[in-house]
Amino acid sequence: MRSLLVAALLLAASDTPAFELPARIERLLEDGTWDATPASFRVIALSHVADGCVGQRRAHPGLQAEALTCVKATLRRAKALPKSVDGLHLSHLNLIYGAVDQLGDCADPQEHARISGELARRSLADPLRHAASYEGVGLRWPADQTVTLASLARYDAAHGTGLLRAPLEEWRGVMAKHLDAKTGLPRSELTGKGPGAKHPRGCAQSFITRYLKESDPQLAAKWWAAYREHFLVRIGAVVGFREWPRGVERKGDVDSGQILLGIGTAASAFGIAAAKAQGDVVLAGQFEASASAVMMTGVGGELAQGVLAQAISFQGRWQ
Repeated sequence: MRSLLVAALLLAASDTPAFELPARIERLLEDGTWDATPASFRVIALSHVADGCVGQRRAHPGLQAEALTCVKATLRRAKALPKSVDGLHLSHLNLIYGAVDQLGDCADPQEHARISGELARRSLADPLRHAASYEGVGLRWPADQTVTLASLARYDAAHGTGLLRAPLEEWRGVMAKHLDAKTGLPRSELTGKGPGAKHPRGCAQSFITRYLKESDPQLAAKWWAAYREHFLVRIGAVVGFREWPRGVERKGDVDSGQILLGIGTAASAFGIAAAKAQGDVVLAGQFEASASAVMMTGVGGELAQGVLAQAISFQGRWQ
């Protein structure tokens, strides 16, 4: 990533700000150094980095070259990960291909078309219209499928195709039958076999809102309004989203992160990008201020400074 550093120095005296990249992300892209980020979360971290690069270019058009360099480096790191046929891996990889499309020519038209077609096929073949997140695992998470749908929306926008239409229509029909009666929000897992499956949960809903905006903005806005109504919490100066609905108290897990006074760290971190995707910039600013204040207390420890956390924060900043 030395080219980015050189570019930053050259741009320092101009009206265009220097390209920003968190230190651990820059190191990752430069030499492939990962921290304790679980293997299954690495492609997710990289798709967040790619989106942060695109967002920075959107905010500052003069950073086109730097953003494109960053996204291509992110794609190289994603392709260097162990090969996987899991739907979760392919969907986030497809998002990264879509991020490249937003800045220039398609990085690999044949491979991008293959992955997009396969994700659409899997979505339509599944009884619940979800491309399985993991091979051999029967659980179906709506949050993961919204990523699949967003990746198809990006492919269609860049290549003039219509792969999204049928998977999205079929998925909406399924989801209408799997909404929580009290909140009107999607249950976190559709087969009912996952932990807390019958409840909406904050980390999933923040994720859903951010990615569903790309494939179905109206439904995303509807669920965002319900999410705000039922999950938003204000405790003094701290603003965040609950991980579980009011009246439901469960322990945190690998998806939620720590839960403090009912507020989920992942729900609130992902909530920054979700709020910005919905144009709710005031709430996004409150989340960012709360996150900074909480970080100063040392909550989260080393993980809060790690690659995954920095990638999520980077995407949220430039959403």
